[in-house]
Amino acid sequence: MRHFEDSNASRGARRPRGGWAKWGAALALAAAVLLTACDAKREAAGATAADAVAVHAGHAEHAAQQAQEPDAHAGHAGHQEALAAAALPGTSLFHMTGAFTAQDGAEFRLPELRGHPSVVVMFYGDCTTACPLLVKSAQDIEAALPADVAAATQFVMVSFDTDRDTPDKLRAYADEKGLDKDRWHWLIGGPLLTRQLATLLGVQYRDGGNGVFAHSNLVTVLDADGVPTARLEGLGVELDPALAAIRAALD
Repeated sequence: MRHFEDSNASRGARRPRGGWAKWGAALALAAAVLLTACDAKREAAGATAADAVAVHAGHAEHAAQQAQEPDAHAGHAGHQEALAAAALPGTSLFHMTGAFTAQDGAEFRLPELRGHPSVVVMFYGDCTTACPLLVKSAQDIEAALPADVAAATQFVMVSFDTDRDTPDKLRAYADEKGLDKDRWHWLIGGPLLTRQLATLLGVQYRDGGNGVFAHSNLVTVLDADGVPTARLEGLGVELDPALAAIRAALD
């Protein structure tokens, strides 16, 4: 009513002819129209507000669900990873998911080997006695395999000299031996990760404090699921158990 009265006052409205009865009737009619319009607006506004509240409540519920549940894609990826991990045998080395660094500086994780047999050697770059022979054993295994079998086999050389060996140093070492190539991975990791891998492989090593390590001489074959299936202990031993394990992994 304030808007109606003020707008008429601003135009200098006068009492219409016909007296106060007609004036009162006109006022009543106008007021009824205005109130009806206001009621309609209020109903529309009320509906809009109710809708807004409902929408807001829906957003809040959705936000709460998002807070409680992981992102759909992340959840799906995590589910797939969980299924893959669950399918691994308990003795698989692929349960180790820590990151090593390869000779090209790229991150490398053991589960990347899955689906292929692998030959694993732990060594260190400054060794001039046993380690070159261990690497040579892996090289001889590759050479003794049929071409198609060799092409499906991975070779993993992991240094336990985490202080002095670097990706660049390992790459130079591999290049010198002609082994910086596909399917040969020269890896360096942190002290804890390296010790964990050595423990699982059964490799013992100790830094003498002068850059020389006392260590086990071991070549290990993993099947396609990362389970050790052959161990060559010592230097200059027969390669047949390793070759048989690689062939069996591909059957």
